[in-house]
Amino acid sequence: MSNSADANDSTATLEVVNRPEDGRYELLRDGSVIGHAAYSLNGDEITIPHVETDPALRNQGLGSALMAGVIADVVERNLSVVPVCPFAAAYLHDNPDLAYLIKR
Repeated sequence: MSNSADANDSTATLEVVNRPEDGRYELLRDGSVIGHAAYSLNGDEITIPHVETDPALRNQGLGSALMAGVIADVVERNLSVVPVCPFAAAYLHDNPDLAYLIKR
């Protein structure tokens, strides 16, 4: 799961990596962790209680890049999402094409 870098650094490579042993997805920029999304699995439901990016790098779209990677994996694994974190919930709300993923 990789994405293009943000407009502020066109040479950086962003990648979202699932770390199931740690219960989180990590957002990497050129191999360094700059954000993470905690999660827990219960059957075919993934609960996302917390999403965080490096405070020094906020307002660069990195949280959205992280969530895009998480959602790509969720779709691939045919999971439904319980977005406890306000940012995760807002991301899904702001992308109505993803509403079908939300556990009701």
